[in-house]
Amino acid sequence: MSLPKVYDWPRIRAALKHLSEKFPGDFETWQLIGGAACWFYRAYLERANDPDFQVPKYSAAEEQIWLSKDIDFMGLEPEHAAALFASPFNPETHTINFEGIEVDFLEEGLRLTARDVSATAREVRTTEFVFYAVEASLLYEEKLTLLKVKSRPQDRLHCALLEEFLKFEFCHEAEIPLALQPRKWMARARDSKTANLNFFEKDERLTRRLIPAISRLAAPEHRALKHWAKHHLPGYTE
Repeated sequence: MSLPKVYDWPRIRAALKHLSEKFPGDFETWQLIGGAACWFYRAYLERANDPDFQVPKYSAAEEQIWLSKDIDFMGLEPEHAAALFASPFNPETHTINFEGIEVDFLEEGLRLTARDVSATAREVRTTEFVFYAVEASLLYEEKLTLLKVKSRPQDRLHCALLEEFLKFEFCHEAEIPLALQPRKWMARARDSKTANLNFFEKDERLTRRLIPAISRLAAPEHRALKHWAKHHLPGYTE
């Protein structure tokens, strides 16, 4: 199987499926990060078709910027990956080529750590295989940090997409109390605000939906989230 060395989401998904078949047991311990994970969140937001938070419209040039040149993971040291794949690590591309798939394993990012990524990874179940993706709020913080030290146009586009996705998910989960996990919700909120102090401010779409959604929460396990809203969500009162 030989896949292109430039990836959109369908090609990333095909590569993930191939890797899951080739490395059962190992694959489930890896966490998808980087541009490929951004593609996952883009596809997720597109499928959600939320009335307020949607994937931006991209020009043809921006779509080319979105394309990923490799597929990045955490969960395996590069030298161990080279042994597992029986393929040498290429220092120029910073990837391992496996049957036409360009794969990279990162030990840590500017903000990402293997421990945090593994502890909070999102399980994604497709009809054919299961994979794990870095939590969106951690990836958002990493991309914002990258923008402070590099000038890469893809990071700016990825940041905007991740912010839109996170705002959608904060609203969507708060509006469905039976599925809401307050501790996880607040952990993502903390990470998002650490990355961007203005995350919960100056967005009418966000406050318009979050304020009534959180106000309606009535279960005892939601008290901490309501307390959070008093201090961090502009306009929220009990």
